[in-house]
Amino acid sequence: MKNLNLSRKSWVLIAAGLYLAIGAIAGFATINAAILLWLGIERYRQDRSRLSVAVIAVSAIVLVVNQIGLVLVLGLILAAIYYLRVRPGGEGFVSRPRLVLNMRQDRPGWVLRSMGSWHLYGEVRLDLTGAVPEDNMTTVVLQGLVGDIEIVVPEDYGVQIEANVLLGQVTTGGQGNEGMMRRVSWSSPGLARQQQQIKLQLYYVVGNIRIRPI
Repeated sequence: MKNLNLSRKSWVLIAAGLYLAIGAIAGFATINAAILLWLGIERYRQDRSRLSVAVIAVSAIVLVVNQIGLVLVLGLILAAIYYLRVRPGGEGFVSRPRLVLNMRQDRPGWVLRSMGSWHLYGEVRLDLTGAVPEDNMTTVVLQGLVGDIEIVVPEDYGVQIEANVLLGQVTTGGQGNEGMMRRVSWSSPGLARQQQQIKLQLYYVVGNIRIRPI
């Protein structure tokens, strides 16, 4: 029990040190807003309450006001990378830049087509088991500042994944990879032999990405 208490104290000291260090560099208003933004997103994922939406909105406004230069530069860089990524999408490729992306496709019969979206905050759930593909090869590009992404992929799909998060978690097939600067590049076995293929390109500053093959 003593070792456990010491471990907890160590984590508290580390967290306090990081809080003070980042607060001294970026400002305590900024770091407090970032913490509230994360808590608001977690609460919104659980109950979709208006309070969580209000917390997210206020925190985001505080972050933008306090770090307007950083936000603009980061947004421009992400937008430029996004357009470079989606430009070769080809005919029929749907590109939708927006502030908030809330997409839920988990009912049978929805049409799966190549698409891309740049956004500040995105919450996406795609269940491909009930999808009707428009083409044999589908490309999905999602990129933003904050994202909560879940994609369910059946075994008869060939999957190619490229996922990057600056801070957060990327989980593929139940195996998580979390922390800072997480990058996952993975292709399913026998990709070239699969009739239906999907290419997922997911890029977020803060993200929780879950790819669930079934």
